Amino acid sequence: MLIRPAKRSTLAGRHTAIVIDGFLRSGNTYSVAAFQVANGFAPHVGHHLHGGAHVRRAVRLGLPTVVLIRKPADAVSSYLVRRPSLTPDDALLEYLDFYRTAWPARDGFVVAPFAQVVSDFGGVTDRVNARFGTGFARFSGDPESHAAALALVEEMNRQECGGELVETHVGRPSAARERRKEQVQDLMQRPRSQELLARADEMFARYDALAE
Repeated sequence: MLIRPAKRSTLAGRHTAIVIDGFLRSGNTYSVAAFQVANGFAPHVGHHLHGGAHVRRAVRLGLPTVVLIRKPADAVSSYLVRRPSLTPDDALLEYLDFYRTAWPARDGFVVAPFAQVVSDFGGVTDRVNARFGTGFARFSGDPESHAAALALVEEMNRQECGGELVETHVGRPSAARERRKEQVQDLMQRPRSQELLARADEMFARYDALAE
C-alpha cells in the first residue's frame, strides 16, 4: 500500500504489537493514547493510516487488530470541521471506502464502537486479549489514567501541528468544534448527502453488529 513518508512509522509490520485504526474522528488518537498509558511506548502500534487497506494488511500479517467505528453523521461532521475544504459527500464517500475495503477481513479484527472507546477502553483491551490470546495491560479509565491519556492526546496534536495545540484537530472534546459541527450537519441535509448517509448508516450497522 502507498503511504506518505511521515506515516511510515505507524504502518503495521511484523514488529507491530497491535493495530488500532478507523475512519478519522472515531477515537483513533484517544485509543492509541489509552493503550500507551497502560502498556508504555515500547510495543509498536500501527495506527492513524485511516485506510481499510491498512486493516487488511494487519489481518494478513496475523496482528491483533482493532477497527474503530463511529456513527457516520458524527464522524463526518467532526472530520469536516478539521477539513473545511471537503464537502459532506466527499467525507461520506471516504467513510464508505474505509469500511467497505476493511469488511472482507472482518473475521480477523475486533470492532470497537466510539462510545466504548471513550468510556471503557479497558473493555476493548479485554476483548482483544480474549480474541487474540494477548496479554496487554488494561487501561483502568480512572481519573488519573484518563487525564494522562488526554495529556498524551494533546501532545500528539502538538507534534502534528508544529508545536501548537489546534482545537479543530485535537482528538478530545472541544466546545469550539461542537459549534462548528452543528453548522456542518446542516449541510448534510441535501438529498445526495442524505443518500450517502443512509448507505453509511447501513455499513455502520454491520460493524456495530460485529461489536455485539
